Amino acid sequence: MDITIGVVVVTESRYFFETGLSVLSDIRGELFQRVTIDSDIKAEQFTPSYHPVYDEAREKAIRFMAKRKERVSMRVVQASNLNEATSKIINIANNLNENELFQVGMIYLDYANPKYEMLTIKDIDKKISGFYSTLCENNVPAFYSSFSVAAFTLPHKRKIRYQPMEFIECSLPHNRAILQAELLCLWMDFIEMALVNRRVKPEIKGFANNTLGQLLCNFLTTTSTKNWNGYYFTGSLVSNLINYLEMEAKKTGIKLLRGPSEHSLACGAMANWQLYKKTFLIVVTSGMIDEFKGTLANLREARAKGFIVCAENRPNQWFAFQGTISKDEDTRDVLTAKRIPHVFMDDPDTIEDDFKKAVRLYSLNQGPVVIMATQAVLDACSTIDLELPMTNTVEDDLPLPQDLVKQLDQVMEIINNGPEKIVWQCGPLSEEELELVLSIAERAGIALVDSLNYPGSVTKYHKGVCNKNYLGTLAVYGYSPRVYNFLHTNNKLNSSSEQCLFFLKSKLHQAATPFSEGRLQRRLSIVQLTNNMDHISPYADHPLVMNLYTFLRYVDVHLDVSTELRNKRMAAIQCVDETPSDVVSKLPKVPMTPNYFFSRLNSLIEKMIVEDSYDYTGLYDVGRCGISAVRNVVRTRRGFSGWYGRGLMGDALQSVISIAATCPTHIIGFIGDGAKGLVPDVLPSLVENALTYPDSIDKNITLFYFMNGGHSVINTYQERILFNRTSRQMRLMNIYSPDWEEQIHGLKIKSKTIDIFDYEMFRMSLQEKNCINLFSIIVSHNNEGDGISLATATGWQRDDVENKVKSIKHESLEKQLEPV
Repeated sequence: MDITIGVVVVTESRYFFETGLSVLSDIRGELFQRVTIDSDIKAEQFTPSYHPVYDEAREKAIRFMAKRKERVSMRVVQASNLNEATSKIINIANNLNENELFQVGMIYLDYANPKYEMLTIKDIDKKISGFYSTLCENNVPAFYSSFSVAAFTLPHKRKIRYQPMEFIECSLPHNRAILQAELLCLWMDFIEMALVNRRVKPEIKGFANNTLGQLLCNFLTTTSTKNWNGYYFTGSLVSNLINYLEMEAKKTGIKLLRGPSEHSLACGAMANWQLYKKTFLIVVTSGMIDEFKGTLANLREARAKGFIVCAENRPNQWFAFQGTISKDEDTRDVLTAKRIPHVFMDDPDTIEDDFKKAVRLYSLNQGPVVIMATQAVLDACSTIDLELPMTNTVEDDLPLPQDLVKQLDQVMEIINNGPEKIVWQCGPLSEEELELVLSIAERAGIALVDSLNYPGSVTKYHKGVCNKNYLGTLAVYGYSPRVYNFLHTNNKLNSSSEQCLFFLKSKLHQAATPFSEGRLQRRLSIVQLTNNMDHISPYADHPLVMNLYTFLRYVDVHLDVSTELRNKRMAAIQCVDETPSDVVSKLPKVPMTPNYFFSRLNSLIEKMIVEDSYDYTGLYDVGRCGISAVRNVVRTRRGFSGWYGRGLMGDALQSVISIAATCPTHIIGFIGDGAKGLVPDVLPSLVENALTYPDSIDKNITLFYFMNGGHSVINTYQERILFNRTSRQMRLMNIYSPDWEEQIHGLKIKSKTIDIFDYEMFRMSLQEKNCINLFSIIVSHNNEGDGISLATATGWQRDDVENKVKSIKHESLEKQLEPV
């Protein structure tokens, strides 16, 4: 059977077309027995322009082809655009003789024309993908590989550049001999990789099934109702598994997200679990289990549900490259020490049993399950029809045991008839739990606070309505002045008979309050609720081991607070002043203080909430300005805090990469210069994910990078607590770059350095959709307040005259407040 290879040249340029023909004429005798030209351009035969590089390439090409026995025919198809080329090729294929076989081979696209100046890499990718899809629909065989398409464009200098998925990117050279050499090299690469190695085949072999990928996708899709994300960082051993996941993701609609490091994947999984209860699958290559850093422990602490697949060497392999199991070490011991469930899979014949074990561990809700798999397992392609049990995620303590009912009745006595000040610090709440908390707090006069670990678990604004029970944040750092003033009188902690603190869904860990162990033990009345007996604190006077929703339903049914007591409680909340008392928050100096910036930003965002129905999700990194944002900036919903668990600098910044694809609201990230310098740049991954899922970035993403040239929290600790001078260990270098702006597929990206608070600019920028703002905010360092330590709560700037008249306000407010 005669085989004809089609070479497609899409161009309107005689120069481009004739240069290609001159190369073909120069080498045709060694490989092609017949060449047919089908073109609109009436080309002339040109002798090649000789050049040392072209001469060398030509001689090597001829010697290589002379060794081959294959001789095929070639048909050059020229058209002015890809649509015309498609029509010509289909027509050729439909008019072949019975003994002829035509297969599309190399494609050269000439987009080096000013009219294609706005054509992007993604646009060209889409055109090529559509071209091959049309050929497939019309049963026209074609090579479709990384070497089969080359696109020539005019030189350009865009701020953002990325790799094409469907073609080889080339810039059209001015020198004809160089263009000849480049065309020849492209052709020979195609010949070597397609014709010589693979032979001429009319069909393209598809990806085989992947056993482990099939099991994981089926299980997660079934048990999570498609509420899961995939994450991967490439590697040779896991590349087949990743290819399978990409195909499955297109079928099911699951998002597969990437990041600049393995650690960034864990941050994204952590944030999506905390905010949206999304389960996850993370795939990384050999030895990279260590790269998850402390975020792996945070995932375990959060009881995040998911699988982490990590490639591993065979047990009998002698000191494998990047292996973590050898005579010298065994990473499984580390995972065991960290209480992280794991399974080692090294035999394709036992994949089913090993995966069932992984599912059993997953169902224990002890955090993500690490699957360490060898190459044989990762490449296994048999199909397993495994019926897996559904995991039970419903928590219900009913019916309640009598001893728990007795404890609940004691707590209800506190709520119904107890002190005038009751504070609930709320952990992560479901929608149902949040609605119950708000209802109970309003009816009982309970003050609500969030925390550094869960900022926005309760908020000042809920669905656009002001929550009068919200006081602010209670935490080891960043506690709000209203919270401090509510719990203290004349800077002295109120007695346990005057107030009671509830810690709901909490281990009552050190991060939860600024109070010393002695004060927690002796000066405070504490109710703690957790579903884990091991997490009951020694400071809890009324420990409750149960799930929160059951508790809230019990409180809701048994709530019986008198109108008089409710009014007294609400009056106590309302008479705590909300206005910042520090001077520097009002002083527009340059560089701005964090106090001033966050005071102005809070005023702006609150105005946007009230007037523009603004809604956003906050991401708070570890550092002074992350603390200041938690403490000072009003929230509309729960955000993600890098202070959770290990308190890892950079986790909140890395999480924005995947949160951008899943968050239903605008996003604001509060990132210090220390955190920014500690982790990779997130912008490339943000853009890459946006190219894959363009509809998901239909929001505004603003990252505030706060540049004050130092590790501010440590600096304040040294200066304010230890009375030491600033030293080199706190110093950071801030490198400024010019402002820039660029559009990429409808996504606007703006980078700007800011040293003055521009109210109107921020109001517009924070609400511009399909936009990423990278704002470097120049701020100074100071040790004034922002709740970094109790020592800052009583400074000279906090001497608020209005506190002296609070007792007068209290009495008048009591008369005004009536139950709703």
